[in-house]
Amino acid sequence: MPDTRNSTESLLVEVEQQLDVVDAGLMAGEPDALQRACAALREVALSFARVLEAALSAEVFDHAFRRRIDAVAQRLATQRQSIARRTVMVERALASIFRPQAEATYARLGDRPTFASH
Repeated sequence: MPDTRNSTESLLVEVEQQLDVVDAGLMAGEPDALQRACAALREVALSFARVLEAALSAEVFDHAFRRRIDAVAQRLATQRQSIARRTVMVERALASIFRPQAEATYARLGDRPTFASH
């Protein structure tokens, strides 16, 4: 199972590096770079999951390696929360700049009031 260990180790390093890229994208606030980083992270994370699953049992990995996997899982959760918070901030900023128009109470938008002529 050494091949599986080496494959898993190299993929874990790639996942950790890609997490760093996503962190940098979050800090920079560049949506296109963040989107590319997240897509790359998704790809390497899926590859990592497949290799890990193929390893039949996580018992073949030592404690330090499993700790790194736990740290990756925690970082993913933290990044997910950061992205959710950033999304809310952007939506609030947009709402404050482009306030929705209030609907009229008794008339539809675009209708002109009609007056009785005497």
